[in-house]
Amino acid sequence: MDKFLICILIPAILLCPSCSSKDEKDANVEVIDGIEYVHNAEIPLSPDKKVIFEQELSIGSEDEAGNVLLYRPGWYAVDSHEEMYIAERQDMEIKVFDSEGRFLRAIGRKGRGPGEFQNIGRLALLPGGGLLVSDWSENRISLFDKEGRFVNSHKTTSSSFEVYFCTDSYYVREDMTHEPDETGWGFKRKIFISSYDFNGNEIFSYGEFQPSQSAFVKGRFSFSKPYDVHSVLVGDRKNHRLYHCLSDKYLIEVFDREGNLIRKIARPYDRLPVTEQDKQQYLDGFRSRGSSEEDVALIEENAEMPKLKPVAGRMITDDRGNLWVELNEKKGGNGRIFTAYDIFNENGIYEAKIWLDIRPGLFANGKMFRVETDEKTGYMEYKRYRVIWRDSEYRTID
Repeated sequence: MDKFLICILIPAILLCPSCSSKDEKDANVEVIDGIEYVHNAEIPLSPDKKVIFEQELSIGSEDEAGNVLLYRPGWYAVDSHEEMYIAERQDMEIKVFDSEGRFLRAIGRKGRGPGEFQNIGRLALLPGGGLLVSDWSENRISLFDKEGRFVNSHKTTSSSFEVYFCTDSYYVREDMTHEPDETGWGFKRKIFISSYDFNGNEIFSYGEFQPSQSAFVKGRFSFSKPYDVHSVLVGDRKNHRLYHCLSDKYLIEVFDREGNLIRKIARPYDRLPVTEQDKQQYLDGFRSRGSSEEDVALIEENAEMPKLKPVAGRMITDDRGNLWVELNEKKGGNGRIFTAYDIFNENGIYEAKIWLDIRPGLFANGKMFRVETDEKTGYMEYKRYRVIWRDSEYRTID
């Protein structure tokens, strides 16, 4: 294992309210009909901070004795003791490792019986202990106690791909439906988000949201639409909130743990134009996945390229309750490609804009976790990074 490898240095901000370099009153906040509107300035409060992601743990495909640890790692979760739960898609089990990367136990196995999986989806940890696992192939949610023992399971009414967060009494999940479209060749999808108890009974609904849609080459195949406008969603595990942004507008909706819309966050933003290079990168993506030149030509003919890119491609939250918005902005430097992230604190204040050449995964306990592909071996590895915030003079503030 490589320890304490500094992997990146980028402009950022200390995401601690007591350490902001400017007052949050720089944002205009008003309350209308019980909903708080946060109108941020175009420039973040503290644009000169820096962060280092320092690698401190790597779990590879084998341990030192040659025992297979991870073959096809999928979704993962981390508890308050830094025990790591990693879905192994090859054996369809969840492997648990301690904070030093030592294998502890396996949860579940491949099958259709109680506590077994066909296709492991999202993992979510209950605050008081326990693990929730979605199986999108079986349309089933399974619950395990803190020792990994199977408790119960329930069916879902449709494909369920995402679990946004858990409390000790309910969890919030996405349900997706498919309806035939007007062409007769494809389907339109709909997304509904609701909270459920651990027996599968719906408690309340957040409503309907807009999924990404596919385009179709009649009678041949479907493909993802270029720069499709859709709902970008993320759960805040710390505050049990749900964030939503329709990707063509810089307007973020915040729902509380009871499903109420409590806040809207905005900042001035000019969407970027779609260039010819963007179009070629879009088509090259199909080539890299094995599409023939004939199919790529059909995709190019049937794909309607928009004039402007959507604002956001993804959102994540960290363990401090801050919201990270992954923008459709990229730039090169030193042979690397950097992506822009806007960061908002728990109050919806625009704190920082940072550029990353590494895509953050899960934040927990002051650490960042992600799955990476080893460039030499081609195997996937699970890595943990320490997150270190520093000021403009390179002093550690954590």
